Amino acid sequence: MTERKPSSTRGVQRNRREMGKQAEQQAEQYITRIGWTIVARNWRCRQGELDLIARDGEWWVFIEVRSRTEGGSFGTAREAIDIRKQQQVRVIVEQYIHRYRLYEAKIRCDAIIITYPRQGDASSELEHIAHAF
Repeated sequence: MTERKPSSTRGVQRNRREMGKQAEQQAEQYITRIGWTIVARNWRCRQGELDLIARDGEWWVFIEVRSRTEGGSFGTAREAIDIRKQQQVRVIVEQYIHRYRLYEAKIRCDAIIITYPRQGDASSELEHIAHAF
């Protein structure tokens, strides 16, 4: 019987997926800690996915969560929320508003940026950008 080893690409992809899931969990804990209510996680439609949807008083807040390792080769998490990503999130938010008839709601798009240290012994850094785009 031959044992099949996962390709290095598959391992990296799994690590990125796990890191993304961990970042979303950290963001959710932060949102809960500051007193907001989580409405939805990973809400999907044909256009894509919204990471977190929360209520901050009368505001509906659509939150894009991005994470990167400090000094990584893919740039910073903040840089990953480029104009293309902002436009995609806006389109998905419009779908959410239409589906749930939130036409009169106060809405905004925030970003939560999580930067993981290169070394595993240090803690991650979380940055919350209100009205990010």
